[in-house]
Amino acid sequence: MGKLFMFAAFIFIVLSIASNIMSGSTDLARTPLTAAISDADTTITVASTTGFPGVGILVIDEERIAYSSTTATEFKGSISQPMLRGTQSTEAAAHSTGAKVSTVTGYLLNTAAEYHLAVLSDSAGLQAFIAKPTAFFQLLGSYVFMPMAFLGTDLEILTLLWGVVGIGMTVALLLSLAGGRRV
Repeated sequence: MGKLFMFAAFIFIVLSIASNIMSGSTDLARTPLTAAISDADTTITVASTTGFPGVGILVIDEERIAYSSTTATEFKGSISQPMLRGTQSTEAAAHSTGAKVSTVTGYLLNTAAEYHLAVLSDSAGLQAFIAKPTAFFQLLGSYVFMPMAFLGTDLEILTLLWGVVGIGMTVALLLSLAGGRRV
């Protein structure tokens, strides 16, 4: 079992490095606000969300905002995946029509994980009871499935196999930590 674990860990490291090299950094996308927003708004209307990731962090003036979904012209959140205003040590603020909305440049794996990390550290209240566990499991999932995502849809079966190996490694680790059979 030890050799299998080391092999899986080696493959994970190689694929993580390869995915960052192959995918490069996300492009900087920029679009203007088409409607003014207050410091409490949870929907941001823009000219177009083309070029923005489906989940991530955007910047308006000095404020960073974590969002979990997009439409053609809006950034939004939901109950289980809220929009977080003023995340990453910034302050929520009102913004006027025409203000520039842009992405934060980073590698794709980091971009996918950034939103979930922001939810884990910034959400509070009753909503956090739902949001934090959801974000935690999605963060773990992004580390299992993202290393193979750069290969494209032709190799989806490898992504599935990588997921099975990741789940198997997690179960084996949990069993060994729980005092089961020593590996």
